[in-house]
Amino acid sequence: MYNELYKAWKSEKITQDPQPLPVDFYQRATGYLNGLKDDAASTDVHAIQGHLILKEKEVARRLLDELRETRLMKIVGAARSGRSVDSANLTEEEKSLIASVNESLTSFKENRSQKPSPASVPNEKTELAVVRFLQDIPEIVGVDLKIYGPYKKEDVGSLPRENAQALIMQGAAVQIEVKGIP
Repeated sequence: MYNELYKAWKSEKITQDPQPLPVDFYQRATGYLNGLKDDAASTDVHAIQGHLILKEKEVARRLLDELRETRLMKIVGAARSGRSVDSANLTEEEKSLIASVNESLTSFKENRSQKPSPASVPNEKTELAVVRFLQDIPEIVGVDLKIYGPYKKEDVGSLPRENAQALIMQGAAVQIEVKGIP
């Protein structure tokens, strides 16, 4: 299994697209690593054989991790750029991954291209009202999502009509009639 893992890692490093792997490659590689772990546990790690087993396990783990990472980057890169990947070259786990990535990217692109609904866009022609403040008022966010204030007692200011009505009902302001403004 070590030679197969090494060949797969080497060929993956020099190509742009994922190279063919047997469908059960990751299961077999994981089984191989588990077997090395068992061998290391039953062997004296200070003996040459035990040391070699540990080193083989360490190198095999690194090769497998780099192989997975390289293939993942290739699969995601192909999905992002819209290139197709030959599913015959993928393991079962990778086929599932690419289906999931493609679905997520499609959903993201569809949501990004949709325009916001009119209810979520602030009304650009907010009707304003002029009020005199009867008490100090901190900054407030108007219904048009703009910041108004802060205001001190006896200040005069204009606010969106809805916000002005709320302040008037609370007794914090009174409306002022201005000629030419309804």
